[in-house]
Amino acid sequence: MGDVGRPEPGDAPQPRATAQGVARHRADDPLNRDAEEQASDAPPRPDAGEHGAGGRLRGVTWGLVVAVLGSWCLAAAAVVAGVAPAHAPATRPLPTATDPQVVVVGIPGLTWDLVDDDTPTLQALARTGGTAALVARGPDEVTCAPDAWLTLGTGTRTDRDALGCGPDATPPWGREDATEPDLGALTGPLEEAGGCVATYGLTAAPDASGRPQLDTEAAGLLAGPALDPACTVHLVAAPAVLEGDRSDVLEAADAALAELVADLPPGSTLVVSGMGQTAGRAEAQALVVHGPTGQESAAPAQLTSGSTRQTGLVQLLDLTPTVLSLAGVAGGAGSTADLPGSPVTVVRTSAAAPAQESADLAAAVSEAKRLAPWTLGALAAVLLPLLGLAGLLGSRRLLVGTTATVMAVPVATFLAGLVPWWRAGQPWPALTVTVLAVAAVVAALAVALTHRVDPSAVGRRRRSLLLPAVLAAATMVVLGVDTLWSSRLGLVGVLGLQPVTAGRFYGQGNVGFGILLGALVVLLAAVLSWLPRWSATLAVALLGGGTLLLGAAPGAGADFGSVPATAVVSGMLLLAALRVRWTWRSLLLVAGGAVVLALLAMVLDWLRGPDRRTHLGAFVQSALDGEAWGVVARKLDQSLGILVGYPLSWLAVLALAGLAWVALRRPAWSAPLWREPGVGPAAAAALVGMTLAWLLNDSGIAALALCLTMLLATGIIVLAPEGEVEAR
Repeated sequence: MGDVGRPEPGDAPQPRATAQGVARHRADDPLNRDAEEQASDAPPRPDAGEHGAGGRLRGVTWGLVVAVLGSWCLAAAAVVAGVAPAHAPATRPLPTATDPQVVVVGIPGLTWDLVDDDTPTLQALARTGGTAALVARGPDEVTCAPDAWLTLGTGTRTDRDALGCGPDATPPWGREDATEPDLGALTGPLEEAGGCVATYGLTAAPDASGRPQLDTEAAGLLAGPALDPACTVHLVAAPAVLEGDRSDVLEAADAALAELVADLPPGSTLVVSGMGQTAGRAEAQALVVHGPTGQESAAPAQLTSGSTRQTGLVQLLDLTPTVLSLAGVAGGAGSTADLPGSPVTVVRTSAAAPAQESADLAAAVSEAKRLAPWTLGALAAVLLPLLGLAGLLGSRRLLVGTTATVMAVPVATFLAGLVPWWRAGQPWPALTVTVLAVAAVVAALAVALTHRVDPSAVGRRRRSLLLPAVLAAATMVVLGVDTLWSSRLGLVGVLGLQPVTAGRFYGQGNVGFGILLGALVVLLAAVLSWLPRWSATLAVALLGGGTLLLGAAPGAGADFGSVPATAVVSGMLLLAALRVRWTWRSLLLVAGGAVVLALLAMVLDWLRGPDRRTHLGAFVQSALDGEAWGVVARKLDQSLGILVGYPLSWLAVLALAGLAWVALRRPAWSAPLWREPGVGPAAAAALVGMTLAWLLNDSGIAALALCLTMLLATGIIVLAPEGEVEAR
């Protein structure tokens, strides 16, 4: 392969993009330089007009590097000092009784917006107990009541052989001869401890047409069941609260719940949970844990679990180990130690109104999932025509300003979480306007900052990459700090973690990593272009190492898929900074180092123990259990399924192919891209990194798309026509 050296800042400008100039440019490209020229570390000989520009650009570049790394270090220090939010908040176990009784009331379709003055019993329980937003995800994004009850009974995501959630879906438990759900994860440990499980309304009975259905009205909550005193755990089914007909059913369920609470024996803990979705879309549901009765109740607080590590957020999977723990069964084979979920715990430091905080979080994560395509589509409908208009008019100012806004949209979707847009009467317009306004402000601030660098000293050629570098640094600051501070902005962002689908609850998601990778490549292109050899080497090592640590650290990103891609990109550009020729041997060395780093991150996380492991350590354990290939196959299936199920995702593949063609062929119109010596190596490294990110993540196509967004926006800004004189 070619060499990856580069001219020092201040080298004479390259000729314009004539046919002869393009040929000379290709011959003088960093990937095709003579090895002896690369090895030379002679100081540059800047032209008189470029001397001040080089020093100013070096100062600006180091300022951007320090801003990124400094913000991350300060954020990490704040977490260590306990003055900033972090993953896995301080918690205490749920209170239990000496002779415990656990009553679980499952109400399909129970969302937090329904808990109000019309449901006084639910409202009173929420105000005095522990509360959380519940992610009801089973194997599918939309989980109906039978699948939710099956998941509770088995302790793992379970469905009825994908028979669907409609009223005609039969049989309710997946087998013709099954009259009750599989409750093995509960009954086994409880029977070993001398207890049992009683169910009320979960028996399948034939309806008028002979199809088996849940008998919730005859034997469930509305029937006012008498709890079996011989059993420890009681599962009480309530009728579904449908989206179009909620009031009567819910009011009847609330009244029946009041009667049940009045008759609870001493020492009972009541768990009221949404038990499946009825609106046909993924949305967070309500969870309330109250009790034990007959004891002094703890102060109202929000709940969390070890699987979500987020204040006020719990999975349906967590209910099985929670019920066992409340019933006095914990640890040992066949109990909570073998379940994928984690027992629900109480957050020690909670908000003044914990139930309202839980309701807000449920609304935010649900609306972020529902509105993501509509908001992104609306933003595209506004910004893409502006780009087209700017191109037709030949207005550099409009083109650069609009493109800068597009480049700021990803980080703006995170910053929009600082505004409670989900409380608006019309969340979609509120969210769209908020993101657009924040993106415009970020772009305007970046443009203003670039204008503080003297245009007469720096020149239009160098300043064309400065604006993307500033936007990239701002993006890295926000995403890095949010990842270190419990990812709360990503939790409620349309390009964030999407917790309502149980994709990820903490750390760095695939979409966020794609944004961060694109920003890293853009900033490193500026570093390679404007810093001398050893300064560039140090800056690349610091930025690449910091990004790698951010993605792999258990208390931050905890993202295995980010480690190889980041390591390869950083390694390739580190060679470029050192002016080491890219050969098969050097690239294999980079690839081997990436593999070693990934394995080291996983093993170190695995050594932290089962209670503290993240996704990285969990994969090592799955490999030891012989289940690693199943995990890999599932991720590949999901990744390929996106291409099949979402045809628009092929646009990202086509854009990747187009970028590869431009980087390899370098047509005449792309000549301005390669005037900065760091762009060529950065583009090549980005192609490899994006491909790895795509292949190693279950939703890697989303990471690819967002990384391309950052890179393509940078390319448009650099290629913007120079005919229009900019305002000083």
